Amino acid sequence: MRDDLLLFEIAKLHFEQGLSQGEVAHRKGISRATVNRLLQIARDRGIVRILVVPKVEHAYLHAVEIELKEACGLRDVLLVPGREGLLSGTLSANVQEALVERLAFMAAHYLDSCLNDDDVLCVNWGRVMRSVADNLRPSKTLSGLQVLPMLGNLSAQPDTFEANVLVQDVASAYGGEVNWLVAPAIVRNLQQQEMVRELPLVKDTLRLIQQATVAMTTIGFADANLSTVVKRGWLASQEVQRLIDRGAVGEICSWWFDMNGKEVRDDKIYPIGLGLAGLKRMVAEDKRVIAVVGGDGHRLAPIRAALQGKIINILITDHITARYLIEQAAKS
Repeated sequence: MRDDLLLFEIAKLHFEQGLSQGEVAHRKGISRATVNRLLQIARDRGIVRILVVPKVEHAYLHAVEIELKEACGLRDVLLVPGREGLLSGTLSANVQEALVERLAFMAAHYLDSCLNDDDVLCVNWGRVMRSVADNLRPSKTLSGLQVLPMLGNLSAQPDTFEANVLVQDVASAYGGEVNWLVAPAIVRNLQQQEMVRELPLVKDTLRLIQQATVAMTTIGFADANLSTVVKRGWLASQEVQRLIDRGAVGEICSWWFDMNGKEVRDDKIYPIGLGLAGLKRMVAEDKRVIAVVGGDGHRLAPIRAALQGKIINILITDHITARYLIEQAAKS
């Protein structure tokens, strides 16, 4: 663990802060040769990933951003260069992960640019949101900012991907106020949901969540074997298959929706949090609902469905995904 921490610190100093290997060596009190060796180990262990970005002119990306914004009635669109293999499903896991990192980096900068002191920010859980939080470089102090999770706890164990952990980090970065949702993310019947919602600590936080002015999320896809909620053990594959059989193509915080963005319910799955209705209300009120998602062919249909259902109004994705969405919008 200590070795990994040193690798991470050295990689950040060199690749993020732009220090030369000699400067890193001086700061850490080690030789330049040691820094070079540790950086190579960081690459080998996947702590550092290098992505060769295809040449896509800024003017072209901007034109696609405008076209997608107009085609889907979005408030804003931000694009990173994608890869042609996305549509054919031939992208390697490393390339997909590197693309997600670029999306998270852009999302962090966008979030910083749009947050104000009186905002109520609601954040999803997961790897993408963790990366956004890690990439935040606040340009201002926002002591009035309130940061809340989009849903309750998914695990009783410490997990840096948990929404309640992420909101702590984001609030600390801005000097804002954190509000935890001390409730399970999912309960198994309506009676449990109503009982949890009425608990004083939960009720107060849920009331504040419904006042969110900015929400940031990713979008999951529906697959009985590959969905993150199945891999993590929060839902059984049979449960996800049951939702798919009812038309589910995607999910946000285990609120599932069909190809038109309409909610698909299950009488054994009751999430506690903002909900699809809350996201749609925010969009209707022209508040920011930011989706950070791309680089993955599995997510094309869920993204399109979220746009159809007006679940999101700001999209941060790659230009290959954007071109696909523009083509689909032209057909409908």
